Amino acid sequence: MLKRMTTSLALVSVSAGTAVAQEATFSDLALAADQIMGKVDSSTALATSLSGYASVGGIAPDGTTTSIQLTSTDVETYNAALSAVQDANYYTAQMVLEEQHELAMTNLSAAVDSLVAATTNFAEVAAVTTIAADASMGTTDEQMQAQTMLTSSEYTITSADVAEYNSAVNDVERYAQEAAGFLAASNAASITDIADTWATENQVSMAQYTSVTYDATSDLLFMSFATQYGDASISLQGYLGNSFKTVAEIYGNAGIAYGG
Repeated sequence: MLKRMTTSLALVSVSAGTAVAQEATFSDLALAADQIMGKVDSSTALATSLSGYASVGGIAPDGTTTSIQLTSTDVETYNAALSAVQDANYYTAQMVLEEQHELAMTNLSAAVDSLVAATTNFAEVAAVTTIAADASMGTTDEQMQAQTMLTSSEYTITSADVAEYNSAVNDVERYAQEAAGFLAASNAASITDIADTWATENQVSMAQYTSVTYDATSDLLFMSFATQYGDASISLQGYLGNSFKTVAEIYGNAGIAYGG
């Protein structure tokens, strides 16, 4: 399958200066803070020295304290670095997908529990297997006895039993596909790098996601967001082909012979 990416963005009007997101790093903030604290920390020692010379008539020249004064550049650099870090998007596409994987695994666990509960409706059917097999090789009297036994309604499969069972089976498959798809996508740099780059370039925070879905039928990952400018979305299709398993592999892993 060919790889395809599509995006949807609300129409916004932004200046060139704000359209390009600043790269915010903690190292920038650390350097700015260190610049200020270097001066602040030196002030006490310098004040002590000035006081000592003042007490014995030693006159300090003009500008002695200039080097420890805080400049507008110092403050602006610090505040800009602080603001950049505060506004930075450190929540990545990988984190979103890992979170969705965990949610899907929780749903999968619940679906498996529902399936186990649904299979209890067929406990009597399991008994029928033995009863019918024995009767097929028994005498006419034994077959009639088996027939009488099987007239009980407990051996009947109802449409409700079937609906509950099939629904549980479908849920297990769906949540297993979602969980696997989200995890595979979170580990695929080809997906997370594209998503993160798109988010940065379009001022979309990954933390603003409203929906994340994966459809195994079309190998389509879809992520939607609610931004300050409106709704936005990105979809990536055909990126997880190498992560698919065959039905034979899955049946084999379960120890079940596959005749498909």
